[in-house]
Amino acid sequence: MSIGLHIGLDTSNYTTSAAAVTPAGEVFCAKRPLQVPQGEKGLRQSDALFCHIRDLPAVVEECMAAARESLGEVHLLSVGASVSPRRAEGSYMPCFLAGLGVGRSLASAAGVPFFDLSHQEGHMEAALYGTACEGRELTDEEFFAFHLSGGTTELLLVRRDGARFDVSLAAATRDITLGQLLDRCGVALGLPFPAGAHLERLAREGVCRERIRIPVREGGICLSGFENQFQKRREAGVSPEDLAAYLFAVAAAACRALMEVAEVGERAVLFSGGVSSSTLLRAALGEENRYYAPAALCADNAVGIALLARKGAANG
Repeated sequence: MSIGLHIGLDTSNYTTSAAAVTPAGEVFCAKRPLQVPQGEKGLRQSDALFCHIRDLPAVVEECMAAARESLGEVHLLSVGASVSPRRAEGSYMPCFLAGLGVGRSLASAAGVPFFDLSHQEGHMEAALYGTACEGRELTDEEFFAFHLSGGTTELLLVRRDGARFDVSLAAATRDITLGQLLDRCGVALGLPFPAGAHLERLAREGVCRERIRIPVREGGICLSGFENQFQKRREAGVSPEDLAAYLFAVAAAACRALMEVAEVGERAVLFSGGVSSSTLLRAALGEENRYYAPAALCADNAVGIALLARKGAANG
């Protein structure tokens, strides 16, 4: 008997990923990071798009091979792809064209529905799935959600909207993101890009005793000054371990400041995006009313997109 699959594709700035989910909820995923040359702080969009176009067929093949090995014969029920960074007018990045093109082609060939989704929605759905798998299901119809990544540091007010999310911005950084701060400073220390996981290993051996004050401006916060402070401390001879600890103290203080700006209070907060996989950040922010997904479902992945495609198909 053939098993149906809902397919999700995500071609974000630094990861090519594909996922498949059965109607019963069994999940398969494959992904491949984009290679950034040592010392560089990222890729141009044209280069990222090329890498996705090159790598996506192999990633889809790997995902489907894993599904067939486990399930036997399979067929497609629906396809979804992240086609924009956010679910908002004018939200656009060229790298998502790779997933859009392949996704529409797969759906058309199989005669199944195609769902255009946002990268941010995928992150939130993957995080909700991950927290539920760990026994902490967030069932509130309205909640706050962090999207913490290289491209975004936002605290969102989220309402469930059928198979999707109705999202409004509650607070955000006004200059650089937390991911940019960590990556820029990590590259300055000679670490590979993206630098977050490498910095965290250093930070575990360091200490920061300073009380971090986050500048609040126009309903958001500013972080660029901390990159300057990092450089001053580095030039003064502060160890890489203590510099890394300083950066994660800034990250925790930034999250607290955003929650204060948004007046979160005792409301539930979901954490999504690669930066939220940090165990140091989680330890600093605590567990009460905080929902953290497994690290693999915080980093870029197509699992949330596949799950949203399944919901979309179920809702017609």
